[in-house]
Amino acid sequence: MGMKLGLENCRILLSRLGEPHLEFPSIHVAGSNGKGSLCVQLSAAASASGLTTGLFTSPHLVTVEERIRIDGRPIEPEDFDRALSRVREASEQEPECSPTYFETTFLAAMLAFREAGVQRGIIETGMGGRLDATRLVNADLCFLTTVSMEHSEYLGETLREIAFEKASIHRPGVPIIALEHEDSGVREVIEEIADSDLIWWPCEATNPWEIYASMVLEAAEILKWSTNSADCLWPGRSPGFGSDWVDGITTRISAAHNAESLEADLSDVDRPCILLLGMTTKSDLSQTLEPLTTRLQSNPLFEGLVLTQPITGRNPAVQIDELKRTLNGLGAKPDAANENPIEAFSIASDLAIDGGFDLMVIGSVYLVGDIFRHMVESKGWDLWEALTAH
Repeated sequence: MGMKLGLENCRILLSRLGEPHLEFPSIHVAGSNGKGSLCVQLSAAASASGLTTGLFTSPHLVTVEERIRIDGRPIEPEDFDRALSRVREASEQEPECSPTYFETTFLAAMLAFREAGVQRGIIETGMGGRLDATRLVNADLCFLTTVSMEHSEYLGETLREIAFEKASIHRPGVPIIALEHEDSGVREVIEEIADSDLIWWPCEATNPWEIYASMVLEAAEILKWSTNSADCLWPGRSPGFGSDWVDGITTRISAAHNAESLEADLSDVDRPCILLLGMTTKSDLSQTLEPLTTRLQSNPLFEGLVLTQPITGRNPAVQIDELKRTLNGLGAKPDAANENPIEAFSIASDLAIDGGFDLMVIGSVYLVGDIFRHMVESKGWDLWEALTAH
C-alpha cells in the first residue's frame, strides 16, 4: 500500500494481536540522520547490561529480517514468517484492515519481541514521528537526532514544520534528549513541545558516531543500566565498515542520502578518492546533490566520479541519465557510469587502484545493500553473521 502516515491501522491491529508493544518499555528515536547509528549503540549497551533487547530499524540492507533484531542479531526467517502470518490473519478479520509495508514490519517486530521475552525495545521511527506507527510504543525515554529538510511532501515545507513532526514523539513526563540544532526556530519548536522534559545535547564531537556514543551514556544513567557502552557494528553505516573490501585500497561506505548527510560525510574525506554515486528518487534532486557538487569543484581530493543506480530497495532509483543532467546543471561532470551497481563498483575500484586513491560508495542505503550482498556472495560469508550488529 505504499506510504501512509497515521496511527489508526496499527492501533486496530495491535489490539487484535493482544497489544504486544506494551509488554516492554522502549526507547523511541526520531531524526533526519543518525537514528540507526544511535539505536544500534543503545541496543548494544542494553544487551551488555543483561537485558534481552529488541531493535527495530529501517530500511534494510539485504533482507527484511534485519529490521527486527534480538540482541543485535536479525530474527530467523521462520520467526519472521510466523509473525507475518499472524499480522495477515489479524488484518483479514472483519472489518479488514490493510497495513502498509512499514506498518507490517513494525507489527511483526512487536510480535517477535513479545515472543522472545524482550525486556527493552529500541525503536527507530520510519519517517517523521507524530504520525509514525512507532509512536504507539510504550516509551520511557526519547531521542531526537538531527533535523534537516527531507520528505517535505509528507512532513512540511520548512524546517520548523519538520521539527514539529519529529519532536512530537515526545510523551508528557518522559525525558527527550535532543541534539542542539543551530537553527533558533527549530530549537523553539522543540522547546515548545518538550517543555521541561527536554535535555539539549551539544554537538561537541565532529564524528557523529562519537556524538551518539555520548548520548548513550546519558541513557544508561537515566535508565540505571550497568553498562553504558558496548562494541557494535552497524552494517553499511558504522566507521570502518567495508574498508578492506577491495585489495590494495581503502573503501569507505556511506549511506548518506540527503543534503545534510552528504555534506557531513564528504567533509570528512581527508585522502584522494574516487566516488561511486547512486541515488533513489528525491523531491528536489538538485538541492540534495548541491553539497556533493560543491565539494567536487572545490576539493582536489575528489579524483573522479562514477555513477550507477541501486537495483534493490522499495524506492525507485534515480536513472543515470537524470543524475548526469542534474550534475551537469550544477557544474559537475562524471567520469564513468554503469547501470549495474556491481559493474560500476568494479569500474570505480579499478580507477582507485590505478591512481592509488581511496574509494567512497555514497548516495543510498540501497546502493550500499547491493554491494554488500555482492560481497557476501562473492566472499562466501554467512549473511546472518555479517548482519549481526553486536
